[in-house]
Amino acid sequence: MKKIIAVIAFFAITLLSTDTAFAQENSSRNLSANAKTFTHKLTKQCNLDGTQQRAIYNAHMLRDRKINALSTAKNDHKAIAKGAKTSAEATVISNAFDRKIKGTLSKEQFAKYQKTKAKNKA
Repeated sequence: MKKIIAVIAFFAITLLSTDTAFAQENSSRNLSANAKTFTHKLTKQCNLDGTQQRAIYNAHMLRDRKINALSTAKNDHKAIAKGAKTSAEATVISNAFDRKIKGTLSKEQFAKYQKTKAKNKA
């Protein structure tokens, strides 16, 4: 009887771990898809050249990875105790992303980006 329970427990753990692996794979695909979509929209809006597109894509991927690391850290009990610190860190990450975009785009392009960003927030 103990062997049967051990075998069932083993299969249950195996199934749970495979779901986690697929979720992580989908998460990285979503990050890439989100970065491509953002870059494509910004390219249409601001007429970005190839160098700008790569820089924006890379900056977006980096920002999303950092934000995801914060959100997964929120599930950690120690991070939950910190609470507001994680949202402050997310703000810092977003501000760094905006600075990186500002350095990549021209003044006119960045003004268009800010206008669209403000419109989307409203």
